[in-house]
Amino acid sequence: METTENSTSMARYIWRIFQHSVIPLSWGICFASVRTLSNGTEFHVQGFKMMGYVKVEYDEGSDTFTVTLTPDENLKNRITIKNVYLDNLISVIDENVEYCEDYETRVRQWLRKQAV
Repeated sequence: METTENSTSMARYIWRIFQHSVIPLSWGICFASVRTLSNGTEFHVQGFKMMGYVKVEYDEGSDTFTVTLTPDENLKNRITIKNVYLDNLISVIDENVEYCEDYETRVRQWLRKQAV
């Protein structure tokens, strides 16, 4: 049986990974939604590509992560990405939540709206 300390340590580890990059700041994370899971964490995002929940779970057997994306507008349209290596964790989430073809234009538009 896993202790609470073990489950929170994996969540902390994932959040430490996120802290080494500015990219997660662009996902529109709702910090009030952050949950600790037995082998990871879950949180709500408001990105350009997806608004919904991101679940990151560690798979000890393969030493990789599984990322599950659940969009708010269609809960049945869940996307699961398995075997995500630590080095790719942020970029995999970013490609599915935030980064889009016209990213720079959309950022400028968003910034203009915020300035008004």
